[in-house]
Amino acid sequence: MSVLYYLVWLVAFVAGVVLSFAAPESALSVGVKFIFVGVWGAVLGFIFFIVAKRAVQDSEAGEADTSDSRPVTELVPVVPSDVAEGAEQGDVPAEGAVPEAQSEESALPEAAPTLESAREIFPLSDWDDFCKEILRNRPFSEVVGALEKVLPKLFPGAAGVLYMYGDAQSEMHKVFSFGDYVISGDTMMPAECASFNLGSIVVNDYNADKVTAGCTHLHYHSQGVAFCAPIEGLEEHFGTLCIQVDKLPDGEDIDFWKAKVSIVSATFGLYVANQNLNIRFQQHSIRDNLTGLFNKRYMEESLRREIFSASRHKTPIGIIMLYPDEIPQLQEKRGRHAVEQMLWEVGQRLPGYIRNEDIPCRYNGDVFCVILPGADYKITKDRAEKIRHEISELQVAYGDGILKTSLSIGVSVMPIHAVDAKTLIATAEASMQLASANGGNRVVMAEALNKGL
Repeated sequence: MSVLYYLVWLVAFVAGVVLSFAAPESALSVGVKFIFVGVWGAVLGFIFFIVAKRAVQDSEAGEADTSDSRPVTELVPVVPSDVAEGAEQGDVPAEGAVPEAQSEESALPEAAPTLESAREIFPLSDWDDFCKEILRNRPFSEVVGALEKVLPKLFPGAAGVLYMYGDAQSEMHKVFSFGDYVISGDTMMPAECASFNLGSIVVNDYNADKVTAGCTHLHYHSQGVAFCAPIEGLEEHFGTLCIQVDKLPDGEDIDFWKAKVSIVSATFGLYVANQNLNIRFQQHSIRDNLTGLFNKRYMEESLRREIFSASRHKTPIGIIMLYPDEIPQLQEKRGRHAVEQMLWEVGQRLPGYIRNEDIPCRYNGDVFCVILPGADYKITKDRAEKIRHEISELQVAYGDGILKTSLSIGVSVMPIHAVDAKTLIATAEASMQLASANGGNRVVMAEALNKGL
């Protein structure tokens, strides 16, 4: 029968894989398809695990009943009639009397569990609702909200908490908790949970004589059984799911709950990993790899958007182009690595010299650019002078020497010097080249192009 269950599971799994990858990418992305395959296999595997386990248990019970039963020869004792009558009335027990045999119905083994019984143990309808949020690639907050709702149904009578990393990877913070009691604090260090070091689910059985799991953060309610599962995906650790229950429900054991925790943590981990990949892809598509600033493509798209907004609201836009004057000397004397070190230092400091609404970019090669939405002539010029002054004071330790540079800066403002994005960039770049040609370490406004310095 287990082979039949396996064949049914295999056919259902293959059908799910074919259907998911047959769907067009416009409806489901490749990442979402992989998540669906993982969730589909996990749910089918869990159902197979329940049904097969129950079938094996019933089979073993049936074999035990069969091995204990032996042929019994029925003896009909010969007793005096008065003794037999007394035995019938309950006064005198009949010697050698045989107890009444059990009914055939009570001796029959229980039927193997069906899909309906599996649904009662594992609420598939609620789990499906949670998986739909993942397959639709809903925002993180919505998926977490759906997870918070489904956990109490999957783990009745339990309490739990989900930890995720914040801005720093040094500690994890509570995202949500559920249950009638507290099992852990609002923050947790990775070293406090054994699942972080092992990379697998850890069971803390407080009913055992000795607990050696090592999850020291579970000191608020050290009773019953606790499970700690890492939230991981693509060899990255994103958080930890902790669940504790004082007493397991009837018919369910530790292995069964461990399997449920594994399904939840693995499914949610795949979703988080996919979201993380999407964020990284977006970051790499708009960010410069060396400096971390926005790249030229993003700068051009942002400038078109800001010019459209400025045209509607009749507001100015400033743009600053800057070039480190010492780049050729650094390239010749210390090599390209020193040049990249200087570019990285400028890129790290440039956002600190501008406003929050300004857009710093690496424009091309060794040239930087800053878009200043709503900045007029004076604001743009003053900001350019501040950048030039601050960078000229910068000294960077490099090997046994010091890296430093001045800047050649060109400034253009719309609508004074340009009427569109192409002209605005061109006049700022030409002004920067004019500043460099005249010795560098200066700010040149775009009107100087017509009359020289």
